[in-house]
Amino acid sequence: MKKVLFILVIALLSSCQQENVNSNYKIVYKNDKEGNTLKGSKEKLINCIRGGAEIKIGWGSKGKNHRIEHLSEPIWIAILDESEVVAHLDPQVLAKTDWDELTADYADSTLLDQEWRVAITTKGEFDAVWYDRDQGGVIKRIPQNHPMTWFAKGNSKTNVPLFSNE
Repeated sequence: MKKVLFILVIALLSSCQQENVNSNYKIVYKNDKEGNTLKGSKEKLINCIRGGAEIKIGWGSKGKNHRIEHLSEPIWIAILDESEVVAHLDPQVLAKTDWDELTADYADSTLLDQEWRVAITTKGEFDAVWYDRDQGGVIKRIPQNHPMTWFAKGNSKTNVPLFSNE
């Protein structure tokens, strides 16, 4: 009886420790700077979006002295002609980065009036604008290309367009 109870407790504990297969973000698509596929597929990413999966996008850059990596959840996603994905990030007020101390802060209060907005595509395109919230205009625009990593968490079992009656 003790042996059966012991096995039951062990089985219960091990089942509590197992992670749900859909509880972790997984890379579903990765492209290089030119938009070429490095891992996964755009079709898989599109299926994840259509299935209601949570999406995150990662990118970064390496300079002469420093490297930076970013990870963000888009606030708006579009599937274009069944083949490309466009994502918009939440507008941000950017902090000033102190590369000597590897910290960030809002000590420069002049930056608080500026909002950073980004549109990202599965072609590796990254269109960034700095917008003046007080004056209502674009301060600068820097279109660029980056390697992108697209992550998904959740369902990816559908390929039916969201506007379809199916």
